[in-house]
Amino acid sequence: MLSAGIILLVSLNVCGQDRLITKSGEALDVRIIEKNRSGVTYKMAGYPDGPLITVRPGAVDRIEYRNGAVDLMGNQNPRKEKPFGISMGGVTWPFAGGLISTYTMDYFITPQVSAEINAGNDLQQVLYFSAGVRAHVNSGWSVRRLTPFAGALFGYEYGNEFVQIPLGVNYMHRTGINVSLSVNELIFSNSSQTTVELRGGWRFKL
Repeated sequence: MLSAGIILLVSLNVCGQDRLITKSGEALDVRIIEKNRSGVTYKMAGYPDGPLITVRPGAVDRIEYRNGAVDLMGNQNPRKEKPFGISMGGVTWPFAGGLISTYTMDYFITPQVSAEINAGNDLQQVLYFSAGVRAHVNSGWSVRRLTPFAGALFGYEYGNEFVQIPLGVNYMHRTGINVSLSVNELIFSNSSQTTVELRGGWRFKL
C-alpha cells in the first residue's frame, strides 16, 4: 500500500508539471515561472529548490501547461514559421513601358521586418542591384497571411545610385508559396521613376 501511494504521489506530481518543447524537439518537464518577450524562465520538475533557467523565446517551439493550455509561442505566424524566401518576377514602368526580370532572396529578421537583396536584368545584361528592408504590418503572434508593407532599399542601376521606396501587399500560402505586388518609387540624384513589380516564389523553414 505504501509503495502504491508513493507511485501515485509521484505520478500526480509529474502530471502536474508543465512541458516545454524546444525547436530541436527536446521535451522538458518543468514548472514555468515567467514568460515575456526576452525569455522563458522555468525550474526543472522535481527540483523546487533548483536554479532558475531562462531560454530565449526563439528556441521554444511550444509550452504545454499542466491545465491543458498550449502556448505556440507565436510560431503559427507564417513569416516566423518560414522566414527564408526566394522569388522572381517582373518590373514594368507604367508610364514608359518596358519589362525586366527580377530575382530576390529575403529573410524575415522578425515577423515584421524582412531584409532582401535583388538583381534585375533585361535578358541581355544586368540592370541593377539593390538591398534593404521591408516592414510588414502584422504582430509577432499574427496568423494573417496577407499583409501590407513599406520599405527602403538602396541600389545601383547602370552605376547610378538610387533609393527605392516600395509600397505593396504580400501573401503567403501555408504550403510556402509567396506572392507580392508593389508600386515602387526609384529616386535618383536628378530624377525619379515609378515602377510596378509582381513577384512569385517559395518560402522555407530553417
